[in-house]
Amino acid sequence: MNFFKRLFLPKASDNLVKVYSHPRSGTHFMEAFLAQNFYPNQNLDMTPITWGHWSNRKVKHEGNPYGKLFGNHYFADRNENSLPKIYMMRDGRSVAYSVWKTPNFVHPDLESLSFSEFLRTKIDWYGTPSKRVEPNQTILEHWYAHVESWKALEKANDNVLLINYEDLIDSPYTQYKKIHDAFFSNTKQLSAQEISIIEKPLGLLPNKGKKDSWRDIINEKDKAYIASVLSSYNFKDEL
Repeated sequence: MNFFKRLFLPKASDNLVKVYSHPRSGTHFMEAFLAQNFYPNQNLDMTPITWGHWSNRKVKHEGNPYGKLFGNHYFADRNENSLPKIYMMRDGRSVAYSVWKTPNFVHPDLESLSFSEFLRTKIDWYGTPSKRVEPNQTILEHWYAHVESWKALEKANDNVLLINYEDLIDSPYTQYKKIHDAFFSNTKQLSAQEISIIEKPLGLLPNKGKKDSWRDIINEKDKAYIASVLSSYNFKDEL
């Protein structure tokens, strides 16, 4: 085996089911759900955590109690390996709204933009806000490309499971069973009454955990713009 290929192979000790996502898609929400229902007695703490936009990185010294379950925010082509993965997919409108309103996820020059303006402005990061690029995609274009890359990876591999954030909120037990069947079929399946439900916001800067929070601010012109962006890609999923 090639030395460099061997050097970057995943370690056996890394075989936790990890969570991947576009930023602001419910990553920490899923980490907590996964930890409490499938790794209840395992120490998954990671400290400290560095996060935020490349122009102004922050450190959370208390870390993340479920940090070892975080995969990354990269596109799927950076994650083509045999490790078990859950990809969190969230409504692109909610993702865009959450990125816009979360301090330290956009360049300071963009912080004064209205939500309508932000939707139409090209972002300067790729995959994760920590990775600087020349602005070439709007947040919706970036989200769409990210989701499609992971859909393709799931279709080609049986070690990837896509979970919808909104479904996890609405029907947690159904999502629990999907995860159990995909990655934990050799362990006892809990009943609907036995699983842990995540009831409070989580994460670095958690929002309210509402699935349709964008509805409070979006206008008809924005709705039409979003529809035009997605239709240009022949996006098939209902939003």
